[in-house]
Amino acid sequence: MAFLHLGVMELTTASQGLQVLVLGAGVFIVITIFRYFLTWYRLRHVPGPFLNSLTTLIQLKKVFDGEYHLYLNGLAQKYGPLVRIGPNEVMFSDPDTLRRCSAVRYEYSRGPFFEALRASPNKDHVFSTRDENFHKELRGKMGPGYAGQENGGFERSLDKIIHALIDLIERKYISTDTEYRPIEFSDRASYFTLDVISEIAYGEPFGFLKNDQDMFGYLEQSHKALPFMIVLGTLPGLSNWKDMWPLSLLMPSEKDKFGMGYMLGFATKFIDKRLAPDAKPGRDIIQSFINHGLPRDQLVQEITLQILAGSDTTATAIRMTLLYLIATPPALRRLVREIDDAIAEGKISSDKIITTAQANALPFLQAVVREGLRIFPPATGLVGKEVPKGSGDTVHRYYLPPGTIVGQNIWGICRSKDIFGDDANQFRPERWLTNDEDNLRAMADAQELVFGYGKYQCLGKQLVRMELGKVFVELLRRYDFSVVEATKPVSLRNAATWVTKDLWLKITRRTAGGV
Repeated sequence: MAFLHLGVMELTTASQGLQVLVLGAGVFIVITIFRYFLTWYRLRHVPGPFLNSLTTLIQLKKVFDGEYHLYLNGLAQKYGPLVRIGPNEVMFSDPDTLRRCSAVRYEYSRGPFFEALRASPNKDHVFSTRDENFHKELRGKMGPGYAGQENGGFERSLDKIIHALIDLIERKYISTDTEYRPIEFSDRASYFTLDVISEIAYGEPFGFLKNDQDMFGYLEQSHKALPFMIVLGTLPGLSNWKDMWPLSLLMPSEKDKFGMGYMLGFATKFIDKRLAPDAKPGRDIIQSFINHGLPRDQLVQEITLQILAGSDTTATAIRMTLLYLIATPPALRRLVREIDDAIAEGKISSDKIITTAQANALPFLQAVVREGLRIFPPATGLVGKEVPKGSGDTVHRYYLPPGTIVGQNIWGICRSKDIFGDDANQFRPERWLTNDEDNLRAMADAQELVFGYGKYQCLGKQLVRMELGKVFVELLRRYDFSVVEATKPVSLRNAATWVTKDLWLKITRRTAGGV
Protein backbone atom coordinates (compact mmCIF):
# COMPACT_ATOMS: atom_id res chain seq x y z
CA MET A 1 0.00 0.00 0.00
CA ALA A 2 2.88 2.33 0.76
CA PHE A 3 4.26 1.79 -2.74
CA LEU A 4 0.83 2.50 -4.23
CA HIS A 5 0.48 5.65 -2.19
CA LEU A 6 3.95 6.77 -3.26
CA GLY A 7 3.11 6.15 -6.91
CA VAL A 8 -0.05 8.20 -6.65
CA MET A 9 1.89 11.06 -5.08
CA GLU A 10 4.46 10.95 -7.89
CA LEU A 11 1.75 10.99 -10.54
CA THR A 12 0.04 13.88 -8.80
CA THR A 13 3.30 15.82 -8.59
CA ALA A 14 4.08 15.12 -12.25
CA SER A 15 0.57 16.17 -13.22
CA GLN A 16 0.90 19.39 -11.27
CA GLY A 17 4.28 20.05 -12.87
CA LEU A 18 2.80 19.48 -16.32
CA GLN A 19 -0.07 21.83 -15.49
CA VAL A 20 2.37 24.53 -14.43
CA LEU A 21 4.37 23.99 -17.62
CA VAL A 22 1.27 24.19 -19.81
CA LEU A 23 0.03 27.23 -17.91
CA GLY A 24 3.40 28.95 -18.27
CA ALA A 25 3.50 28.18 -21.98
CA GLY A 26 -0.02 29.50 -22.35
CA VAL A 27 0.80 32.72 -20.55
CA PHE A 28 3.89 33.16 -22.73
CA ILE A 29 1.88 32.61 -25.90
CA VAL A 30 -0.83 35.03 -24.77
CA ILE A 31 1.74 37.70 -23.88
CA THR A 32 3.54 37.19 -27.20
CA ILE A 33 0.29 37.45 -29.16
CA PHE A 34 -0.71 40.52 -27.18
CA ARG A 35 2.65 42.20 -27.85
CA TYR A 36 2.36 41.39 -31.55
CA PHE A 37 -1.15 42.81 -31.54
CA LEU A 38 0.02 46.02 -29.88
CA THR A 39 2.85 46.34 -32.42
CA TRP A 40 0.43 45.80 -35.29
CA TYR A 41 -2.23 48.07 -33.78
CA ARG A 42 -0.02 51.12 -33.22
CA LEU A 43 0.67 51.45 -36.97
CA ARG A 44 -2.59 50.01 -38.30
CA HIS A 45 -3.50 53.35 -39.93
CA VAL A 46 -0.40 53.44 -42.18
CA PRO A 47 -1.06 51.84 -45.60
CA GLY A 48 0.94 48.84 -46.75
CA PRO A 49 0.76 45.08 -47.44
CA PHE A 50 -1.01 43.24 -44.62
CA LEU A 51 1.61 40.47 -44.38
CA ASN A 52 4.34 43.06 -43.94
CA SER A 53 2.52 44.40 -40.90
CA LEU A 54 2.89 40.97 -39.27
CA THR A 55 6.43 39.90 -40.16
CA THR A 56 9.77 41.05 -41.59
CA LEU A 57 10.23 37.74 -43.43
CA ILE A 58 8.75 39.26 -46.60
CA GLN A 59 11.56 41.80 -46.66
CA LEU A 60 14.16 39.11 -46.08
CA LYS A 61 12.94 37.12 -49.06
CA LYS A 62 13.33 40.18 -51.28
CA VAL A 63 16.86 40.69 -49.95
CA PHE A 64 17.81 37.21 -51.10
CA ASP A 65 15.98 37.66 -54.41
CA GLY A 66 18.52 40.38 -55.23
CA GLU A 67 16.07 43.14 -56.21
CA TYR A 68 15.44 44.73 -52.84
CA HIS A 69 15.53 48.28 -54.25
CA LEU A 70 12.85 47.54 -56.85
CA TYR A 71 10.65 45.85 -54.26
CA LEU A 72 10.81 48.82 -51.91
CA ASN A 73 10.20 51.33 -54.69
CA GLY A 74 7.28 49.24 -55.93
CA LEU A 75 5.66 49.47 -52.50
CA ALA A 76 6.09 53.25 -52.54
CA GLN A 77 4.50 53.54 -55.98
CA LYS A 78 1.54 51.39 -54.91
CA TYR A 79 0.84 52.70 -51.41
CA GLY A 80 2.00 56.31 -51.48
CA PRO A 81 4.50 58.61 -49.75
CA LEU A 82 4.49 56.61 -46.48
CA VAL A 83 4.12 52.84 -46.47
CA ARG A 84 4.26 50.26 -43.70
CA ILE A 85 6.90 47.68 -44.62
CA GLY A 86 7.27 45.83 -41.30
CA PRO A 87 5.58 45.34 -37.93
CA ASN A 88 7.32 48.43 -36.55
CA GLU A 89 8.76 49.95 -39.72
CA VAL A 90 7.58 52.47 -42.29
CA MET A 91 9.26 53.89 -45.39
CA PHE A 92 9.15 57.32 -47.05
CA SER A 93 10.20 58.40 -50.55
CA ASP A 94 10.69 62.15 -50.38
CA PRO A 95 13.72 64.39 -49.66
CA ASP A 96 12.03 66.51 -46.98
CA THR A 97 11.37 63.55 -44.68
CA LEU A 98 14.92 62.28 -45.12
CA ARG A 99 16.28 65.66 -44.09
CA ARG A 100 13.87 65.73 -41.15
CA CYS A 101 15.07 62.34 -39.88
CA SER A 102 18.71 63.42 -40.11
CA ALA A 103 18.48 66.96 -38.77
CA VAL A 104 19.84 67.67 -35.31
CA ARG A 105 16.76 69.54 -34.12
CA TYR A 106 14.33 66.64 -34.66
CA GLU A 107 16.20 64.22 -32.38
CA TYR A 108 15.71 61.09 -34.47
CA SER A 109 18.29 58.41 -33.72
CA ARG A 110 19.64 55.37 -35.52
CA GLY A 111 17.64 52.16 -35.48
CA PRO A 112 18.78 48.57 -34.77
CA PHE A 113 19.99 48.08 -38.37
CA PHE A 114 23.22 49.93 -37.68
CA GLU A 115 24.37 47.49 -35.00
CA ALA A 116 24.64 44.83 -37.71
CA LEU A 117 27.41 46.88 -39.35
CA ARG A 118 29.93 46.42 -36.55
CA ALA A 119 33.24 45.01 -37.72
CA SER A 120 34.00 43.51 -34.28
CA PRO A 121 31.64 42.13 -31.59
CA ASN A 122 30.38 44.83 -29.20
CA LYS A 123 32.66 47.50 -30.73
CA ASP A 124 31.17 50.45 -32.57
CA HIS A 125 32.55 52.77 -35.22
CA VAL A 126 31.14 56.06 -36.42
CA PHE A 127 28.69 54.35 -38.79
CA SER A 128 27.40 51.67 -36.40
CA THR A 129 26.98 53.51 -33.09
CA ARG A 130 23.47 54.36 -31.95
CA ASP A 131 24.76 56.59 -29.16
CA GLU A 132 24.10 60.08 -30.51
CA ASN A 133 26.60 61.78 -28.21
CA PHE A 134 29.35 59.30 -29.08
CA HIS A 135 28.52 59.68 -32.77
CA LYS A 136 28.80 63.46 -32.54
CA GLU A 137 32.11 63.17 -30.69
CA LEU A 138 33.56 60.82 -33.30
CA ARG A 139 32.51 63.02 -36.22
CA GLY A 140 34.14 66.02 -34.57
CA LYS A 141 37.43 64.19 -34.15
CA MET A 142 37.42 62.54 -37.57
CA GLY A 143 36.10 65.36 -39.74
CA PRO A 144 39.45 67.13 -40.29
CA GLY A 145 41.06 63.88 -41.44
CA TYR A 146 38.33 63.14 -43.97
CA ALA A 147 38.57 66.72 -45.21
CA GLY A 148 42.31 66.28 -45.83
CA GLN A 149 43.09 69.34 -43.73
CA GLU A 150 46.03 67.85 -41.83
CA ASN A 151 47.57 65.38 -44.24
CA GLY A 152 48.30 67.47 -47.31
CA GLY A 153 45.04 66.52 -49.03
CA PHE A 154 44.26 63.46 -51.12
CA GLU A 155 45.44 64.64 -54.53
CA ARG A 156 48.83 62.93 -54.53
CA SER A 157 47.43 59.64 -53.23
CA LEU A 158 44.69 59.58 -55.85
CA ASP A 159 47.15 60.34 -58.65
CA LYS A 160 49.38 57.47 -57.54
CA ILE A 161 46.55 54.93 -57.68
CA ILE A 162 45.21 56.29 -60.98
CA HIS A 163 48.67 55.67 -62.44
CA ALA A 164 48.48 52.11 -61.08
CA LEU A 165 45.11 51.59 -62.79
CA ILE A 166 46.43 52.93 -66.09
CA ASP A 167 49.51 50.71 -65.76
CA LEU A 168 47.33 47.63 -65.22
CA ILE A 169 45.24 48.39 -68.30
CA GLU A 170 48.34 48.99 -70.40
CA ARG A 171 49.99 45.77 -69.20
CA LYS A 172 47.10 43.39 -69.64
CA TYR A 173 43.90 44.76 -71.12
CA ILE A 174 44.48 46.74 -74.31
CA SER A 175 42.75 45.11 -77.29
CA THR A 176 43.92 45.69 -80.85
CA ASP A 177 42.93 44.53 -84.32
CA THR A 178 45.05 41.43 -83.78
CA GLU A 179 44.66 40.79 -80.06
CA TYR A 180 41.50 40.51 -77.95
CA ARG A 181 42.06 41.16 -74.22
CA PRO A 182 38.75 41.87 -72.41
CA ILE A 183 38.68 43.15 -68.83
CA GLU A 184 36.20 42.24 -66.10
CA PHE A 185 35.78 45.82 -64.94
CA SER A 186 33.54 45.42 -61.89
CA ASP A 187 36.35 43.83 -59.86
CA ARG A 188 38.98 46.25 -61.23
CA ALA A 189 36.88 49.21 -60.13
CA SER A 190 36.91 47.70 -56.63
CA TYR A 191 40.66 47.09 -56.86
CA PHE A 192 41.08 50.78 -57.64
CA THR A 193 38.98 52.06 -54.74
CA LEU A 194 40.48 49.57 -52.27
CA ASP A 195 43.97 50.72 -53.20
CA VAL A 196 42.87 54.36 -52.91
CA ILE A 197 41.45 53.86 -49.42
CA SER A 198 44.46 51.89 -48.18
CA GLU A 199 46.86 54.47 -49.63
CA ILE A 200 45.00 57.27 -47.87
CA ALA A 201 44.56 55.37 -44.61
CA TYR A 202 47.90 53.55 -44.34
CA GLY A 203 50.18 55.52 -46.61
CA GLU A 204 50.53 52.61 -49.05
CA PRO A 205 48.09 50.57 -51.17
CA PHE A 206 47.14 46.97 -50.52
CA GLY A 207 48.30 46.10 -54.03
CA PHE A 208 45.06 44.94 -55.63
CA LEU A 209 45.94 46.71 -58.90
CA LYS A 210 49.61 45.76 -58.89
CA ASN A 211 48.79 42.08 -58.43
CA ASP A 212 45.51 42.24 -60.38
CA GLN A 213 43.77 39.93 -57.94
CA ASP A 214 41.36 39.87 -55.03
CA MET A 215 43.91 40.17 -52.24
CA PHE A 216 43.19 37.87 -49.28
CA GLY A 217 39.77 37.07 -50.73
CA TYR A 218 38.26 40.30 -49.49
CA LEU A 219 35.75 40.86 -52.31
CA GLU A 220 34.63 37.25 -52.42
CA GLN A 221 33.94 37.10 -48.70
CA SER A 222 32.31 40.53 -48.50
CA HIS A 223 29.89 39.63 -51.32
CA LYS A 224 28.92 36.43 -49.52
CA ALA A 225 28.48 38.25 -46.21
CA LEU A 226 26.29 41.08 -47.51
CA PRO A 227 22.88 39.32 -47.37
CA PHE A 228 23.76 37.93 -43.92
CA MET A 229 24.48 41.44 -42.63
CA ILE A 230 21.18 42.73 -44.01
CA VAL A 231 19.33 39.85 -42.33
CA LEU A 232 20.91 40.86 -39.03
CA GLY A 233 19.82 44.44 -39.55
CA THR A 234 16.30 43.58 -40.65
CA LEU A 235 15.31 41.19 -37.85
CA PRO A 236 14.89 43.20 -34.63
CA GLY A 237 17.28 42.12 -31.90
CA LEU A 238 19.12 39.55 -34.02
CA SER A 239 22.07 41.89 -34.52
CA ASN A 240 22.72 41.67 -30.77
CA TRP A 241 22.84 37.87 -30.90
CA LYS A 242 25.71 37.88 -33.37
CA ASP A 243 27.94 39.36 -30.69
CA MET A 244 27.17 36.45 -28.36
CA TRP A 245 28.63 32.97 -28.33
CA PRO A 246 28.37 30.85 -30.47
CA LEU A 247 27.32 33.27 -33.27
CA SER A 248 30.27 35.50 -32.38
CA LEU A 249 32.52 32.72 -33.69
CA LEU A 250 31.15 33.41 -37.17
CA MET A 251 32.17 37.07 -37.07
CA PRO A 252 35.47 38.32 -38.53
CA SER A 253 38.50 37.66 -36.35
CA GLU A 254 41.90 39.34 -36.37
CA LYS A 255 43.39 35.86 -36.73
CA ASP A 256 41.66 35.23 -40.07
CA LYS A 257 43.80 34.87 -43.17
CA PHE A 258 41.12 36.11 -45.54
CA GLY A 259 38.40 38.72 -45.91
CA MET A 260 37.34 41.27 -43.33
CA GLY A 261 39.08 39.38 -40.53
CA TYR A 262 42.38 39.86 -42.31
CA MET A 263 41.58 43.55 -42.63
CA LEU A 264 40.97 43.75 -38.88
CA GLY A 265 44.26 42.03 -38.14
CA PHE A 266 46.14 44.26 -40.57
CA ALA A 267 44.56 47.37 -39.06
CA THR A 268 45.43 46.27 -35.52
CA LYS A 269 49.08 45.66 -36.38
CA PHE A 270 49.30 48.95 -38.26
CA ILE A 271 47.80 50.94 -35.38
CA ASP A 272 50.11 49.27 -32.86
CA LYS A 273 53.13 50.23 -34.97
CA ARG A 274 51.88 53.79 -35.39
CA LEU A 275 51.32 54.16 -31.63
CA ALA A 276 54.69 52.69 -30.65
CA PRO A 277 56.93 55.07 -28.64
CA ASP A 278 59.54 55.24 -31.41
CA ALA A 279 57.05 55.61 -34.28
CA LYS A 280 57.32 58.59 -36.59
CA PRO A 281 54.14 60.59 -37.32
CA GLY A 282 52.63 59.87 -40.71
CA ARG A 283 50.93 62.12 -43.24
CA ASP A 284 47.73 60.17 -43.61
CA ILE A 285 44.19 60.15 -42.34
CA ILE A 286 45.03 57.88 -39.41
CA GLN A 287 47.58 60.36 -38.10
CA SER A 288 44.84 62.99 -38.07
CA PHE A 289 42.64 60.66 -36.02
CA ILE A 290 45.52 60.08 -33.59
CA ASN A 291 46.16 63.81 -33.30
CA HIS A 292 42.52 64.35 -32.35
CA GLY A 293 42.60 61.80 -29.57
CA LEU A 294 41.02 58.61 -30.90
CA PRO A 295 42.15 55.69 -28.67
CA ARG A 296 43.72 52.51 -30.03
CA ASP A 297 40.63 50.30 -30.20
CA GLN A 298 38.60 53.06 -31.82
CA LEU A 299 41.31 53.63 -34.41
CA VAL A 300 41.13 49.96 -35.38
CA GLN A 301 37.36 50.14 -35.85
CA GLU A 302 37.47 53.37 -37.87
CA ILE A 303 40.24 52.27 -40.18
CA THR A 304 38.37 49.04 -40.87
CA LEU A 305 35.20 51.01 -41.60
CA GLN A 306 37.08 53.04 -44.19
CA ILE A 307 37.79 49.90 -46.17
CA LEU A 308 34.29 48.50 -45.75
CA ALA A 309 32.30 51.63 -46.56
CA GLY A 310 34.69 53.70 -48.62
CA SER A 311 35.58 51.22 -51.33
CA ASP A 312 32.43 49.37 -52.37
CA THR A 313 30.11 52.35 -52.83
CA THR A 314 32.63 54.37 -54.84
CA ALA A 315 33.44 51.37 -57.02
CA THR A 316 29.72 51.01 -57.78
CA ALA A 317 29.56 54.66 -58.83
CA ILE A 318 32.58 54.25 -61.13
CA ARG A 319 31.51 51.05 -62.84
CA MET A 320 27.85 51.97 -63.31
CA THR A 321 28.44 55.55 -64.46
CA LEU A 322 30.91 54.25 -67.04
CA LEU A 323 28.39 51.64 -68.18
CA TYR A 324 25.66 54.26 -68.52
CA LEU A 325 28.05 56.42 -70.56
CA ILE A 326 28.84 53.52 -72.88
CA ALA A 327 25.11 52.90 -73.31
CA THR A 328 24.44 56.60 -74.01
CA PRO A 329 26.69 57.58 -76.96
CA PRO A 330 25.61 61.26 -77.17
CA ALA A 331 26.58 61.84 -73.53
CA LEU A 332 29.85 59.93 -73.95
CA ARG A 333 30.79 61.89 -77.08
CA ARG A 334 30.01 65.19 -75.37
CA LEU A 335 32.14 64.32 -72.34
CA VAL A 336 35.06 63.15 -74.47
CA ARG A 337 34.82 66.33 -76.54
CA GLU A 338 34.87 68.46 -73.37
CA ILE A 339 37.98 66.61 -72.18
CA ASP A 340 39.73 66.94 -75.55
CA ASP A 341 38.90 70.64 -75.80
CA ALA A 342 40.21 71.26 -72.28
CA ILE A 343 43.50 69.56 -73.19
CA ALA A 344 43.79 71.53 -76.43
CA GLU A 345 43.10 74.81 -74.61
CA GLY A 346 45.62 74.06 -71.85
CA LYS A 347 42.95 73.77 -69.16
CA ILE A 348 44.17 70.23 -68.46
CA SER A 349 47.82 69.27 -68.48
CA SER A 350 48.76 66.98 -71.35
CA ASP A 351 51.28 65.00 -69.28
CA LYS A 352 49.87 65.01 -65.72
CA ILE A 353 46.82 63.64 -63.95
CA ILE A 354 43.97 66.15 -63.92
CA THR A 355 43.71 68.11 -60.68
CA THR A 356 40.50 68.31 -58.69
CA ALA A 357 40.26 72.03 -59.39
CA GLN A 358 40.52 71.36 -63.13
CA ALA A 359 37.91 68.59 -62.94
CA ASN A 360 35.52 70.84 -61.03
CA ALA A 361 35.80 73.41 -63.83
CA LEU A 362 34.45 70.99 -66.46
CA PRO A 363 30.66 71.47 -66.37
CA PHE A 364 29.63 68.39 -68.33
CA LEU A 365 31.99 66.16 -66.35
CA GLN A 366 30.35 67.35 -63.15
CA ALA A 367 26.94 66.78 -64.72
CA VAL A 368 27.96 63.19 -65.53
CA VAL A 369 29.15 62.62 -61.96
CA ARG A 370 25.90 63.95 -60.53
CA GLU A 371 23.77 61.98 -62.96
CA GLY A 372 25.66 58.75 -62.30
CA LEU A 373 25.12 59.06 -58.56
CA ARG A 374 21.46 59.92 -59.12
CA ILE A 375 20.47 57.23 -61.61
CA PHE A 376 22.25 54.48 -59.69
CA PRO A 377 22.66 55.28 -55.97
CA PRO A 378 25.61 53.22 -54.66
CA ALA A 379 23.73 52.34 -51.46
CA THR A 380 19.98 51.78 -51.42
CA GLY A 381 19.34 50.51 -47.89
CA LEU A 382 16.57 51.74 -45.62
CA VAL A 383 19.07 52.82 -42.91
CA GLY A 384 16.13 53.17 -40.56
CA LYS A 385 15.96 55.95 -37.99
CA GLU A 386 13.95 55.75 -34.77
CA VAL A 387 11.14 58.17 -33.97
CA PRO A 388 12.21 60.12 -30.86
CA LYS A 389 10.79 59.50 -27.42
CA GLY A 390 8.01 61.69 -26.12
CA SER A 391 5.06 62.59 -28.29
CA GLY A 392 6.20 60.79 -31.44
CA ASP A 393 6.04 62.46 -34.86
CA THR A 394 3.67 63.01 -37.76
CA VAL A 395 4.92 62.19 -41.27
CA HIS A 396 2.73 62.72 -44.35
CA ARG A 397 -0.26 63.19 -42.02
CA TYR A 398 0.29 59.81 -40.34
CA TYR A 399 1.08 59.74 -36.64
CA LEU A 400 4.14 57.62 -35.79
CA PRO A 401 4.51 56.55 -32.14
CA PRO A 402 7.90 56.80 -30.38
CA GLY A 403 10.19 53.92 -31.30
CA THR A 404 8.81 53.48 -34.83
CA ILE A 405 11.57 52.76 -37.36
CA VAL A 406 11.45 55.12 -40.35
CA GLY A 407 13.38 54.00 -43.45
CA GLN A 408 14.24 55.81 -46.66
CA ASN A 409 13.63 54.84 -50.28
CA ILE A 410 16.64 56.56 -51.82
CA TRP A 411 16.11 54.80 -55.16
CA GLY A 412 12.66 56.36 -55.37
CA ILE A 413 13.90 59.79 -54.29
CA CYS A 414 16.59 59.82 -56.97
CA ARG A 415 14.13 58.73 -59.67
CA SER A 416 11.27 60.98 -58.66
CA LYS A 417 9.51 62.43 -61.69
CA ASP A 418 8.27 65.31 -59.55
CA ILE A 419 11.89 66.37 -59.01
CA PHE A 420 13.76 65.18 -62.11
CA GLY A 421 11.05 65.23 -64.77
CA ASP A 422 9.24 62.61 -66.81
CA ASP A 423 12.56 61.13 -67.97
CA ALA A 424 13.77 60.51 -64.42
CA ASN A 425 14.53 56.87 -65.28
CA GLN A 426 16.83 57.91 -68.12
CA PHE A 427 20.53 58.68 -67.82
CA ARG A 428 20.68 62.24 -69.14
CA PRO A 429 23.51 64.41 -67.74
CA GLU A 430 22.24 67.39 -69.72
CA ARG A 431 19.49 67.89 -67.12
CA TRP A 432 22.16 69.39 -64.82
CA LEU A 433 23.00 72.16 -67.30
CA THR A 434 19.61 73.87 -67.00
CA ASN A 435 19.37 77.63 -66.51
CA ASP A 436 16.38 77.18 -64.19
CA GLU A 437 18.08 77.81 -60.85
CA ASP A 438 15.13 76.69 -58.74
CA ASN A 439 14.88 73.40 -60.63
CA LEU A 440 18.63 72.87 -60.43
CA ARG A 441 18.64 73.51 -56.69
CA ALA A 442 15.79 71.05 -56.11
CA MET A 443 17.54 68.36 -58.15
CA ALA A 444 20.90 68.96 -56.50
CA ASP A 445 19.41 68.91 -53.01
CA ALA A 446 17.76 65.55 -53.75
CA GLN A 447 20.79 63.99 -55.45
CA GLU A 448 23.09 64.99 -52.60
CA LEU A 449 21.04 62.79 -50.29
CA VAL A 450 22.87 59.71 -51.62
CA PHE A 451 25.57 60.89 -49.18
CA GLY A 452 23.08 61.23 -46.33
CA TYR A 453 22.25 64.51 -44.65
CA GLY A 454 22.92 66.58 -41.56
CA LYS A 455 24.37 64.71 -38.63
CA TYR A 456 24.47 61.49 -40.68
CA GLN A 457 26.09 62.85 -43.84
CA CYS A 458 28.94 60.74 -45.24
CA LEU A 459 32.31 61.96 -43.98
CA GLY A 460 34.01 60.76 -47.18
CA LYS A 461 31.79 62.74 -49.57
CA GLN A 462 34.61 65.04 -50.71
CA LEU A 463 36.93 62.12 -51.44
CA VAL A 464 34.30 60.30 -53.49
CA ARG A 465 33.73 63.32 -55.71
CA MET A 466 37.48 63.72 -56.20
CA GLU A 467 37.85 60.08 -57.24
CA LEU A 468 35.00 60.23 -59.73
CA GLY A 469 36.09 63.48 -61.36
CA LYS A 470 39.65 62.30 -61.83
CA VAL A 471 39.13 58.70 -62.90
CA PHE A 472 36.62 59.39 -65.70
CA VAL A 473 38.86 62.02 -67.28
CA GLU A 474 41.98 59.85 -67.11
CA LEU A 475 40.24 56.81 -68.58
CA LEU A 476 38.33 58.60 -71.33
CA ARG A 477 41.23 60.77 -72.47
CA ARG A 478 43.17 57.56 -73.23
CA TYR A 479 40.73 54.80 -74.14
CA ASP A 480 37.55 53.82 -75.92
CA PHE A 481 35.27 51.37 -74.09
CA SER A 482 32.65 48.94 -75.37
CA VAL A 483 30.67 46.17 -73.70
CA VAL A 484 31.45 42.59 -74.63
CA GLU A 485 27.90 41.24 -74.25
CA ALA A 486 25.33 43.84 -75.23
CA THR A 487 22.31 41.74 -74.22
CA LYS A 488 23.57 41.29 -70.65
CA PRO A 489 26.39 43.74 -69.96
CA VAL A 490 26.52 43.14 -66.19
CA SER A 491 25.20 40.91 -63.41
CA LEU A 492 23.60 42.86 -60.54
CA ARG A 493 22.19 41.86 -57.17
CA ASN A 494 20.89 44.34 -54.64
CA ALA A 495 20.65 43.81 -50.90
CA ALA A 496 20.84 47.41 -49.69
CA THR A 497 24.17 47.73 -51.51
CA TRP A 498 25.26 46.11 -54.76
CA VAL A 499 26.99 42.90 -55.73
CA THR A 500 28.24 43.51 -59.26
CA LYS A 501 29.84 40.86 -61.45
CA ASP A 502 30.68 40.11 -65.06
CA LEU A 503 31.01 43.65 -66.38
CA TRP A 504 33.15 42.62 -69.33
CA LEU A 505 34.55 45.49 -71.41
CA LYS A 506 36.78 45.83 -74.43
CA ILE A 507 39.33 48.64 -74.15
CA THR A 508 41.16 50.15 -77.12
CA ARG A 509 43.50 53.12 -77.31
CA ARG A 510 42.11 56.39 -78.56
CA THR A 511 43.80 57.99 -81.51
CA ALA A 512 43.48 61.51 -80.11
CA GLY A 513 43.42 63.23 -76.76
CA GLY A 514 45.55 60.70 -74.89
CA VAL A 515 48.67 61.34 -72.84
